Amino acid sequence: MIRHLLLALWLSGVMGGTALAQSTSSEPTPPPMPIEPESFPTVTPMPAKPPVPASPEPSELPSVQPTTSPAPTATPTSGPTAVPTALPTATPIPGKAELSFDFPKPTEGRRFMLKLQLKGTVSYPVKGMIRFEEQGYDHGKLLKEAVPFELKGPGQHEFSLVFRTPGRKVVRIESAAAPTRNVALEVAPFVASIFPQSIDASGFERDPDLWKVWVNLQHSLSSSAPQRQYYLVTYRGEIVQKLLTSSAAPGKLTPQGVFKLGPKIASPKSTLYDSVMPFWTTILVPGHSFEYGNHGLIGEAYLYSLGVPASHGCLRLSNKWVQRDGDWVNIGGAKWVYTHVPVGTKIQIFKQAVQPFAYENYTMWLARR
Repeated sequence: MIRHLLLALWLSGVMGGTALAQSTSSEPTPPPMPIEPESFPTVTPMPAKPPVPASPEPSELPSVQPTTSPAPTATPTSGPTAVPTALPTATPIPGKAELSFDFPKPTEGRRFMLKLQLKGTVSYPVKGMIRFEEQGYDHGKLLKEAVPFELKGPGQHEFSLVFRTPGRKVVRIESAAAPTRNVALEVAPFVASIFPQSIDASGFERDPDLWKVWVNLQHSLSSSAPQRQYYLVTYRGEIVQKLLTSSAAPGKLTPQGVFKLGPKIASPKSTLYDSVMPFWTTILVPGHSFEYGNHGLIGEAYLYSLGVPASHGCLRLSNKWVQRDGDWVNIGGAKWVYTHVPVGTKIQIFKQAVQPFAYENYTMWLARR
């Protein structure tokens, strides 16, 4: 009986193990137990990186506005500073000649030499024209100037030019043999001075038709556009002196117009004020016999006011004696005009604003010495 019981137990264990095996293979394996967070070491978080900005869309980018204004050239001063600037010209044709130029730094009323040269294969002689617009010494209407030139062979050629007024000029150099050249340049003002410049006048002819005097009564004390009254002397169309002068004070009159210089007297006295007026040169104004003229005065005080209205109607010029090499010499403007400008010379008196303008008054002259 015991044997039967053991057999039954053995058979039960085998069958149960088989069932357990079958049950294990058919059911899913249960998941592992979760690991608690505190079982990991604590990790300090890194600081967050700033966000990378997105690339802007093309429409968000700043646009560069095109400009049509040319780059500024040298600013005009009292001295020649500007370098000539070539303006846009016709596109050069391959194989065709090119016209080159060399401009110096020109000064108002002073003759200079323009250098021209053709580069390339051309048939000489070559003719052309130099064109520009400017005013006369009276600063009146604008005049169109045309100066012909001829290149007789290869190499550099020189041609004489004079600009009568200061400021910006545009010059066209035309020739059938080469594209036109356009040049922009600044003409420096001739400095109006208290005393005449030292020049060699020994070769000047006494023909009054070769001389002319231009007196501008305009003056401005503005710091941005200063101007003083001046007495301009030209010989053969070129400035030889530009002197500060004083015309009639408010309430008095200096006549304007075209007149002639008349008789000269070395040291007359004013019939009205009984004062000496050294180096008198008469200005022949119709209806005013020997009433107007240009002259100096005795003493230094009046020199400080030359350049602004201060007289009773005449044109005052400087008068000063200095000692040189043991001799006393007169360096005044009145003496220079009295000595060099012939009787019969035309004198034109007008009133026009001029810019740019440069001057040296008596205070500046003393400081420079």
